[in-house]
Amino acid sequence: MKDKIVILGEYQQDKLASITLECISAAKQLQREADIILLIMGDDIKKDESEWHQYDVDQIVIVEHPLLSRFLNETYAKALLSVWDQLKPTILLCGHTDIGRSLSPYLSEKWDLPLYSNIESFDFHDGKLSFNRPVYSGKLIEKIEVNNDSAFLVTIKPKKWSASQRKEKSNPSIYNLKVTIDQPITALIGLEQKKADVIGLVDAKIIVGAGRGIQNEEGFALINKLAEILGGTVGVSRGAVELGICDASIQLGQTGKTVAPDVYIACGISGAIQHLVGVTSAKTIIAINKDPNAPIFEVADYGIVGDLFDIIPALIKEWDKTGTF
Repeated sequence: MKDKIVILGEYQQDKLASITLECISAAKQLQREADIILLIMGDDIKKDESEWHQYDVDQIVIVEHPLLSRFLNETYAKALLSVWDQLKPTILLCGHTDIGRSLSPYLSEKWDLPLYSNIESFDFHDGKLSFNRPVYSGKLIEKIEVNNDSAFLVTIKPKKWSASQRKEKSNPSIYNLKVTIDQPITALIGLEQKKADVIGLVDAKIIVGAGRGIQNEEGFALINKLAEILGGTVGVSRGAVELGICDASIQLGQTGKTVAPDVYIACGISGAIQHLVGVTSAKTIIAINKDPNAPIFEVADYGIVGDLFDIIPALIKEWDKTGTF
């Protein structure tokens, strides 16, 4: 019987999250003779046949249930246990996101399968498969050799694979799967919408980063203004969050989001490794810092040494005058 790789899709605002398309690319890189199955779970999934048939997978399995209207660890885990019994896959692959991190350890224990988490690349040598992941806050890369014929769970680090491109003639089979879910012990009683555009942050092409060097609300307002005129969005370091003037939901780094924008402008960010692990996939990094020895300059493509309270207003003034820098 042919192996099956099941990708746990993340479905947000009636569309697949970019991490799901990255998972499709990662599944293909496993170089395994297997059917790639995209699993989408929710309550009311809008199916645009012209769009769904373009995803480069073999099958799309849709699980709809009233208890899956919002993500709750308990209900999603029970649904996945039911899906596993019916599909009998070999590999479960998902993003190392809030959802993936919540579900994968529990499922690993239930299925008695190894879990390889936060993987950022695959290698093949002499027919052997190896997973690479950052350890010690990204200071080292751990290489794990895996039996390519074995079953396992794997979560991949966001923005380390390019999103799978749609294909007009992919034409996967699409069908619904029924699952049994008991009434959960816990209940979701409400959601608080943050002002920060977290989903937009992950996929943003331009990000202006704020660090402890912004000092106060005036500094944060400058960062927001610069991001606005560039058509970008704002991300922050842990140091900025600790100032108490910005929300942790837009934090970048080891304990925040991983991003890969075209341009990342780090303002008043020293460049601690815990922050860099979340931003070094950016195509271009520009650093603004008054400390010429700040570690951020070691990874920056361009650096400006100076006080951000002088530099950013000058940049904004130049933009207002000429429309460029």
